[in-house]
Amino acid sequence: MHFKNILVPLSGAANDSDAAALESAFNLATRFGAHVNALHIKIDPRSAAAFVGEGMTSTMIESVIEMAEKDGEERRTRARTLFKEMSGRMGVPVITDITDRKDDKGPSTRFVEKQGNSEDTLHSYGRLFDLIIICKQDGEEQINNSLLINTALRETGRPVLLLDKPLAKDVGKRVAFAWNGSVESARALSYSLPFLQTAEKVMLISAVDDLDEDIHPLAVQRYLTMYGVHADRCEITGSSGKSTAESILAAAAKSESDLLVMGAYTRSRLRRLFFGAVTEEVLNNCPIPVFMAH
Repeated sequence: MHFKNILVPLSGAANDSDAAALESAFNLATRFGAHVNALHIKIDPRSAAAFVGEGMTSTMIESVIEMAEKDGEERRTRARTLFKEMSGRMGVPVITDITDRKDDKGPSTRFVEKQGNSEDTLHSYGRLFDLIIICKQDGEEQINNSLLINTALRETGRPVLLLDKPLAKDVGKRVAFAWNGSVESARALSYSLPFLQTAEKVMLISAVDDLDEDIHPLAVQRYLTMYGVHADRCEITGSSGKSTAESILAAAAKSESDLLVMGAYTRSRLRRLFFGAVTEEVLNNCPIPVFMAH
């Protein structure tokens, strides 16, 4: 089992986030012999008019649309320029269609451009990829970035690798896996096997709270053994005074892991009110890349 088809949404923002995601994707493509789709979604400038307030004159609305058009074109240019520069510098062959791939064991890439709403486009387009890679962004890009991450996790049904800087070429040497017995954790377990099977060490962190049934960590160890993966095990509870997310991150740090794998949004909305949103807390505070599945 390998990652053969990787998706990288490129926002075209004037920061280093696209470069970090694309470099990481190209490194993984080289490692797994995968194809990278670099997707830029250009927002329809006319949709900007839907967000203007009442009382705006037609001239003001036209000005808003014009600014949106200019911003969209600048982002498109930055995304295309970055793609061309990085694919050339990293020696990844550019193809126009997946049928043009000549070497199934080597990397390849292509630039894909679509127009529309980012969330609507991603949730349908992203469902036919083995992995989606997104770099977290702060500042004025944070809101759109958070919407994109949530759409990738909740709507595509595919695993998402989240990072805040370029991945090391050998990322996944020491993997921490947070298991709580949920459907989402089971999906993350299956999807992350390419990393788990090539890891030097895997730490199975059993996340338990007092509303959970038996989550069978021993059965998870036996499951992984069938795939040639030996996993050490530790158990965390809420009795330490830390939140579940804090305990998971502490256990991952103690095992010196360079990648965290976990299910995303595994609790109902009601339970999140009582126990907090583990997914958001991990995303906001995890110092290492996070591989998530919902």
